[in-house]
Amino acid sequence: MRKFASIPPRVWQSDLKPVRGNLEAMAVHYHLTTSGHANMLGLYYVPTTYIAHEIGCPQEGASKGLLDLIEAKICSYDYQRELVWVHEMAADQIAPQLSPKDKRVKGVADQLAMLPICPITLGFYQRYRLPFHLYDERNLEEFELSMPEDVEAPSKPLRSKEKEKDLGKGEGPSGFRGSGKSSEGSETMFAPYPIPASSADGKTFLLSKGVPADQIDGCLRNLLGGNLSPYDLEGIVTDARSAA
Repeated sequence: MRKFASIPPRVWQSDLKPVRGNLEAMAVHYHLTTSGHANMLGLYYVPTTYIAHEIGCPQEGASKGLLDLIEAKICSYDYQRELVWVHEMAADQIAPQLSPKDKRVKGVADQLAMLPICPITLGFYQRYRLPFHLYDERNLEEFELSMPEDVEAPSKPLRSKEKEKDLGKGEGPSGFRGSGKSSEGSETMFAPYPIPASSADGKTFLLSKGVPADQIDGCLRNLLGGNLSPYDLEGIVTDARSAA
């Protein structure tokens, strides 16, 4: 669960301007940007039932608020996969743009690579591929290949296939994430844990990390959604110890 979320003042003049006076849409917006299910990308799993429960409104109200945000182009939602993308959240939570050597580039790429390739994740990739230099991340090669031919080209050439092959040596059969030992950049406090095979496995993992019983359900939802990182878990366990 995130310990901090940034909401810049400009949202009143830009992001939320199309839904002023729409209290349901505004409540859903602030849930999407501040809830414990969210991640720094603003691209994560959240069923509408979660939204309705946590803002304390009927399912119909939460669904209407979400639809109004979609129509205002503030976010996108994949109803089949229950994935939401808050369009400008990564710019707010991370930075408007990153330098190529910034370790957060790898963190963003690792989180995105864990998600399925679909219209919403491709939309995120296209929006942030240049400002976050995602086009040069090897574990996002399939995202790059899925881009239309007319998208803006990066300011530097992509790695050649031969260079990719050389760089893959020593990292396992394919040279991609998960095929061998993780690089230093992927072993960050902000990279999410792998999604467990089952709820039972996830619960066992959380208990082994010292998560208190009253926090297990919330942490398990985030873990199953790919939204729980070592940083999040450290904060939860530390807070629990302090309160004991």
